[in-house]
Amino acid sequence: MSSGWLVCALVPIGRAEGWKACAFNDQPIGCRDTHSPDGSVRILWNDGKTMTYRIEKEGFPYSTLQDTLGGVWERQVFVQGNAVFTNKANGNRIFVPLRPESN
Repeated sequence: MSSGWLVCALVPIGRAEGWKACAFNDQPIGCRDTHSPDGSVRILWNDGKTMTYRIEKEGFPYSTLQDTLGGVWERQVFVQGNAVFTNKANGNRIFVPLRPESN
């Protein structure tokens, strides 16, 4: 007969950051963005859709990124930290503020 051990670790779970007042083609929609060490950005929209943008050419204030569908985006980061992603091929535009909405 063998006896086993059950080991549990308590890991503090941080509170999810609030929704940001983003916009897609100037239409307001909440989003959350996460940034990876490799420079990629993942945007989660409050309608449940997500998209990841990977760095093709890094720069400041302009960078070039490619989304998971192959679209190419120019990201402009403003001095206050807000960012605008523009897809010049189809005219789509995404606005992501630096901070979540305050309640």
